[in-house]
Amino acid sequence: MTEKNDQLREQLIAAVVKKRAAIARAQEIVVRLLEPDVAEPEFLAMLWEIAPHNYTDIVDEREISQNCGYPLCSNALENVPKQKYQISASRNKVYDLTERKKFCSGYCFRASEYIKAQVPTLPLWLRDREPRPSFQLLPRDK
Repeated sequence: MTEKNDQLREQLIAAVVKKRAAIARAQEIVVRLLEPDVAEPEFLAMLWEIAPHNYTDIVDEREISQNCGYPLCSNALENVPKQKYQISASRNKVYDLTERKKFCSGYCFRASEYIKAQVPTLPLWLRDREPRPSFQLLPRDK
C-alpha cells in the first residue's frame, strides 16, 4: 500500500510541476507579446501555449500602454473615442465601442478577434496530448 501511495504522490507532484511550468510559460508569452516587434511566425507558434484569458490580458495590457491591442501591430493608439457607444442611423443599430477602442483600426480589431477565436480552451498542461492546430491570420483584404 505504501508503494502505491508513493507512486500516486509522485504522479501528483509531477502533474503540479507540469501545470506550474505551463502557466509560467504562458506568462512569459504575455510579457513577450506586449513588445512591439513580434514576427508573425513567432506569434503563431506562441498561440498554442496560451489560454483565451492570456490573450485577453495581452490586448488589455497593450491598450493600457497606449499600443494597438493586436500583437502584430506596432501602431500607437491615437484619437481614441471618448464615447462608449456609436449609433448607426443607416443600420438602425447601437454599437458598443468598449472593445473596439483597444485597437488602432477596424482591421486590427477584426484580426484580433479572429485570432482570439482560435486560441485553444484546453488547459495548458494537457495540450501535449493533443495535435497542434495550424493557426491562421486574418487576410489583409477583409
